[in-house]
Amino acid sequence: MRARSEEWKVLLEEYKPPHDQNSVFTEEMWRLISAAHTDPILRSLYPAISMWSLTLSNSDAFSEIADRFPAISAADGEYRVLAWPHTQDICLFLTNDPAEAVEFAAALIRKHP
Repeated sequence: MRARSEEWKVLLEEYKPPHDQNSVFTEEMWRLISAAHTDPILRSLYPAISMWSLTLSNSDAFSEIADRFPAISAADGEYRVLAWPHTQDICLFLTNDPAEAVEFAAALIRKHP
């Protein structure tokens, strides 16, 4: 298992442009990961990509997520902040600006008990 900072480094490198057409490594996700990494709250959490969404956790293992933080999806030029559980696809915030989605998610996480 990689440390949080190492996992951010890996994601930033994997999603770094240029992107091949029809690749799972997309420009939208690159913009989201880059914006999330600049936010101190999100950067302090363990990142993972699942179903075109950035998930975050206080746990150092993706399989042990228990804190129920929102996820941020990146698809078709839109960024959605999704409520927990992410599988229900409940959108709390929608924007075409990844920085706005990051700011919204960080505010929710900051208030999280």
